[in-house]
Amino acid sequence: MKLTGNLDATQVSLLWAERDDLFRQNEINVNEIGKIDSAGIAFLVKWAQACQARNDRLSVLGGSAEFCQLIALYGVEPLFNLISK
Repeated sequence: MKLTGNLDATQVSLLWAERDDLFRQNEINVNEIGKIDSAGIAFLVKWAQACQARNDRLSVLGGSAEFCQLIALYGVEPLFNLISK
């Protein structure tokens, strides 16, 4: 799954309706994400938790330095398998 644009509260509210399908996937490409806010991080945490419930881990490809800083700041970095591209 490739996300583009901003992963903010507005985008999360749109993606939330698709969460059942999205959360079945265990890989996400965030290389083209412009801005990410706390709602975006919370959405990815929920996604990672859904993967964990299946004994899987959410792989995040192409996370920017800002993204990596945010997940470290929130203390949720261990939930993700970060893959740089």
